[in-house]
Amino acid sequence: MYSKINTSDLIKKEFGRLKETCYLDHGGSALYADSQINNVMNDFKTNLYGNPHSSGDPSATIGKLINNIRFKILKHFNTGPEQYSVIFTSGATAALKTVAEYFTWDTNDNQLNNDNKGFQSTNCNSSCTFAYTQDNHTSVLGMRELAPPTANLLCLTRDKAHKALNDRRFSFEIKNDIGNNSSNNCSRNSLFAYPAQSNFTGTKYPLKWIETCRHGALDQYVENNVKSRWYVVLDAASYVSTDHLDLGRYTPDFVAISFYKMFGYPTGLGALLVRNCTGASVLRHKKYFGGGTVEVVLARNRHHVFKKNLHEKFEDGTIDFLSVIAVGHGLDTLRALAGPMRAVAKRTFELAAYLFDRMAGTRHGNGRPVFRMYADTAYQREDTQGGVVNFNVLRANGEYVGYNEVKHLSDTHGIVLRVGCFCNPGACQAHLGHTDQDLRRNQEVVGHVCGDHIDLVDGLPTGSVRVSFGYQSSKSDADKLYNTLVIQFRQKSSVKPFDHQQIFVDEYDKMDLRVTRLFVYPIKSCGAFETDQWPLEPYGFLYDRNWAVVSESGVCITQLEEPKLCLVSPNIDLQKGTLTLKYADNDDELPMTLSLDANDKNVKKSGKICWGGSIEGTDCGDEVADWLSWNLDKPGLRLIKCTGRNPPDHNKYGNLDPKVLAANQCQYLLMTVSTLKWLQQEMKNDITDIDEDNLLFRFRGNIVISGNNLPAYAELSWENLDIGGVKFRLDSVCERCRMVNIDQGTSEKYQKPLSVLAQHKRQGKSVFGIYLKRDDHETHKICEIRVGQQCTVLNDKNT
Repeated sequence: MYSKINTSDLIKKEFGRLKETCYLDHGGSALYADSQINNVMNDFKTNLYGNPHSSGDPSATIGKLINNIRFKILKHFNTGPEQYSVIFTSGATAALKTVAEYFTWDTNDNQLNNDNKGFQSTNCNSSCTFAYTQDNHTSVLGMRELAPPTANLLCLTRDKAHKALNDRRFSFEIKNDIGNNSSNNCSRNSLFAYPAQSNFTGTKYPLKWIETCRHGALDQYVENNVKSRWYVVLDAASYVSTDHLDLGRYTPDFVAISFYKMFGYPTGLGALLVRNCTGASVLRHKKYFGGGTVEVVLARNRHHVFKKNLHEKFEDGTIDFLSVIAVGHGLDTLRALAGPMRAVAKRTFELAAYLFDRMAGTRHGNGRPVFRMYADTAYQREDTQGGVVNFNVLRANGEYVGYNEVKHLSDTHGIVLRVGCFCNPGACQAHLGHTDQDLRRNQEVVGHVCGDHIDLVDGLPTGSVRVSFGYQSSKSDADKLYNTLVIQFRQKSSVKPFDHQQIFVDEYDKMDLRVTRLFVYPIKSCGAFETDQWPLEPYGFLYDRNWAVVSESGVCITQLEEPKLCLVSPNIDLQKGTLTLKYADNDDELPMTLSLDANDKNVKKSGKICWGGSIEGTDCGDEVADWLSWNLDKPGLRLIKCTGRNPPDHNKYGNLDPKVLAANQCQYLLMTVSTLKWLQQEMKNDITDIDEDNLLFRFRGNIVISGNNLPAYAELSWENLDIGGVKFRLDSVCERCRMVNIDQGTSEKYQKPLSVLAQHKRQGKSVFGIYLKRDDHETHKICEIRVGQQCTVLNDKNT
């Protein structure tokens, strides 16, 4: 279906800053071209422009140029100044707000009659209506708040809108532009707002609705079936970025656009296009005025007269005239690089249809879909579908992948897309199947609000993933996204429930469970120190997470913020009492050695632990701080040794257990070789070659246990353990975050480990390993754990 149009040379020449980035958020913002910016800057450097409200040649020059650009904008939409006026605004949102603020609902209003003496009407004893489609930007939903309190509010679902506005009884054409309304004699005006293209799914709504609405198609849905004069405001921000809006053929009363959606620059500038013979007559209730909008105003008396030209009346103050100049260059660049907008519509549609078809047909090994697609069309016609693909990812067990996980994966692979609800709550609610009660509960109980990080509530998505194509997009962009998502999330083997056989306590004895490896992590989130034996303290292994790297503000940083922390390799020499740090096996870089004991001469410093509490510590000095800052390429880092080992004042530590120090949750993290091998095999099933040690280091456990014929995940049922005579008890399972996707040997991110764990959730979580605590009665004993020691399961009941 995709037409073979080579855009690689165009992208290389005009969008070289993309480099290897795959940009798929054209619905969020179009990309500006190099030549476009060069032309703008050359224009500014060559010509002298002044304030259009001033006098002199620079002002006269800019005044003429702005008028020319208004004409160029209208020509782009196949119309002219006789039919439409261009009011510059800060964007499409401000354009819609302008309509809502100044729209005249009652034609008997005295101000309206004074301003428009030729406008005759009689009282129909009817109330006005603000109608809008459910699939709309929040800017349209905000318009209803400016409608009269007595106005009817009519929210049209997709089906209801199509049923009403596709009614052939209202499809005839009226040649008289002024009399093109079914209720010319009514004293109430009504307004209908809808998008030319949905910014959620890319659905294109029929532009013929403009006329059918004018002819009364929506009156049947108004209470008491009252009639009114209908006006249409078209949100064209999404549509005009990749399609041609022909205002010579379709004549909405108001059109809202944003220029950065069309050609990337300038931002913060849009326009309201007003149809002179209809829309201009009902934008009457303007009260405020600012520089340039009035012909005369008295300072001591309440008297002013607005200017006659519509754009002069509504453009308060000095418009952003330099940005308006940039619009002219943007339109020139769009025409030169993209070609006819109808051709852009065809290319972007074909790319979206190509990607949609591939994704819709992709299955896991068990036959379940990998993607849930959100669409209103079958992607078969470009006049009904734009270049947008909207979806969520599903695991092989049918569970949803949070859209933030998809975003993080995309970021890692240089793919730019958008997640959430895209400021379109109505379409999001309709496609995701939320009720009003669901949305209110998510906000009031869960705390989910627009734009936050909460992507799943009770396993159901709060938003989705959106891909949108532009004229710069190519088939390789679609392929890169598809291949990245499939490699990461598609599971080829059939997913079956993880079913343990019953294991009795005495059966564990036959498995000969033993300590295989021991690890200590002296500096939180830095590399591991492996040892054959190690002493235990009340807070865990001796020196485990005793140090933390903090930023200039004193906040502890982890691999989530700085993955290269894993390349800091520690070595502890208990005999010499030293901690030696080496960076990334770099033999050319001298290691850093410091004492295990805090130097009382150093400056006291407080480091905030990442979960919100804080632990007092001692700064380890400038030398190691400079070493860390140099190697991690982050200025201002400090190394702090935690000193709050047995604080009597719990209020000083919030909810933190002082026995844990800087560990994430508990004193010890235990893993088993059997679970590790199981995960390695699951990844191999997806053709992912990763060795056992690479996986092991990602999960950063303290104690690794092996045994003969020990089933994977058996450790999740262990309640009490004896390891070398030391008693432990289960605290909780270890829920994993995206930090396990960081290769501890290279600091590079690879998403597969967490994805596989998510395919096989335990207790509804992506878990690997268990947290252990020392028996409280044993913590005073001086002891150690050694590799080779026997591990005994002491469960009180069978598992």
